[in-house]
Amino acid sequence: MRALFRCLLLGAALLAGCDDPRQGQYRLAMQRVFQRDYRAGAALLATLAQNGHAPSQFRLGFLYRLGLGVPRNLRLSGYWFEKAAQQGHVGGQYWLAESYRRGDGVPRAPELAFQWFNRLAEQGYAPAQYQVALAYTEGLGVSKNDVAAVGWLQRAVAGGHGDAARRLAQAYRDGELGLPRDPRQAQQWEDKAQPARF
Repeated sequence: MRALFRCLLLGAALLAGCDDPRQGQYRLAMQRVFQRDYRAGAALLATLAQNGHAPSQFRLGFLYRLGLGVPRNLRLSGYWFEKAAQQGHVGGQYWLAESYRRGDGVPRAPELAFQWFNRLAEQGYAPAQYQVALAYTEGLGVSKNDVAAVGWLQRAVAGGHGDAARRLAQAYRDGELGLPRDPRQAQQWEDKAQPARF
């Protein structure tokens, strides 16, 4: 009986989002994009984005970033990433932070990049944890802090981020980030960077 009750609750939760007509329009827009009809996909996404649909704002930002279906425009890309980010969209937050880090379409602002990456990192998003670790390593947007960098690298590795494991391996190999030279530890971290083989 409990299993049936859980299934009914899950079904109700899944159907709750079906009432939003924007979801059907969004699926159609993404279908156009995946079929490489970028212009039609961008037009559908633009309508949804202008009406506050965060996933559409993020995807439209990416189309502007890449120049697919719309002229390449990093300023508009950053604009749409910010709109999505303000609504809590993970992709929007990450790419807004990337835009601030690189100065793509927005002024280069390492402090703002760090703030957005850190917000996501605290929520357990491994790519953002890696970016926070790099910021602490290099002192970009935050004071240089080797202990914090190592901690964030370890958290990113726990989240499956291979580049974080490679960076820890390098640190142990070269005696960086306040870590001792330790070839055995370096190899252990390098092994964590490799995908599992069956």
